[in-house]
Amino acid sequence: IYLSSNLNSDRTVFARIKILPDGTVTAIQDIAARDDAELGPFAVSDDGTLAALLWNARGESLLEFVNLETLEREPGPELPAEIAGGLEFSDDGRYLAMTLSGAAAPSDIWILDRKSSEFRQLTHSPHAGVDLESMVRPRLLTYPAHDGLELSGWLYQPIDTEGPAPFVLSFHGGPEGQERPRFRSDYQALLARGIGVFAPNVRGSSGFGKRFVNLDNGVLRYDGIKDIKATVEFLVGEEVADPKRIGIMGGSYGGYMTMAGLAWYPELFAAGANLFGVVNFETFFAETEPWMAAISTIEYGNPATEAALLRDLSPIHKVDRVKAPTIVLHGANDTNVPVVEAEQVVESLESRGVPVEYVLFADEGHGFRKTKNRITSTVSIVDWFERYLAGSE
Repeated sequence: IYLSSNLNSDRTVFARIKILPDGTVTAIQDIAARDDAELGPFAVSDDGTLAALLWNARGESLLEFVNLETLEREPGPELPAEIAGGLEFSDDGRYLAMTLSGAAAPSDIWILDRKSSEFRQLTHSPHAGVDLESMVRPRLLTYPAHDGLELSGWLYQPIDTEGPAPFVLSFHGGPEGQERPRFRSDYQALLARGIGVFAPNVRGSSGFGKRFVNLDNGVLRYDGIKDIKATVEFLVGEEVADPKRIGIMGGSYGGYMTMAGLAWYPELFAAGANLFGVVNFETFFAETEPWMAAISTIEYGNPATEAALLRDLSPIHKVDRVKAPTIVLHGANDTNVPVVEAEQVVESLESRGVPVEYVLFADEGHGFRKTKNRITSTVSIVDWFERYLAGSE
């Protein structure tokens, strides 16, 4: 049995279990590992002699082959786009099908001829009105946190921009999500308006090992919040971002990080966009689905025994420090992060005269699925940041 495992290592590796003739099952044997990447999807040829592995290296996919008889490893050719998945061998093992996508490439099916090491694109997803050649591909950057921990992020710089530019920090959800160079309409729309995007993987992100993903649990979340400041300081120090024109956005846990950034570091941000984010752990645990509350106790804290910690970590109790204009977007039927989270932010900001816009989708849950709503969300967010970062008003 071939599997991914992190039983014996910090990062996920390619491993196997042997079932002996008498039915005895052996211990897990690691057969392919990397210090700089975690194992993603993999496939085994029909004859059981070859495995194709996709490694997740800081968010980008790398292809590798393993001879399952000799355990010799061979790097695959460079992929035509940044993110791969859906691996499947042809019956004879010569061809390998996969889905490929990236920052400037919508998802399509490609075929690799292992004999020639050449790729052939099988499908061509429609992208009416969108010139893929004009889309911005990001660069991966690394930088230190306040305690020296190495963080990384994807830098999307506006075309034909010189010197420090307006920038938006975009935080992924999860918290155990990972920022990868995906096909993002909101990023590209911001870039088209001259606003850059930096999408970091701060502590607690997946794809970097067991230790890294658990570095923001419970009381360690204070360090995760400090990563917000470290990210801003890095961009400003590198003269990438204009310190007076920095925004912050994110959805779900990214919404939490958005409100934490606006509340903990009000002097750093000129605008924010909170998409269905947690802001009050008391109301979150009381109103969310029971399964979500159960799994969140390890991540955030146990409301029965750590109520004071959860209260102090809740941005709603520091929202009186928020000065930046903030747009709040939420689905009325969200059962993961109930709409009461958004209502608290809007009510508080309105009561203090902080510019706030509330976009409530009556027909959405956690995240926006319908095309018309995704368009409304993207346009609203881009217009908001253009208004407060690009100096159009």
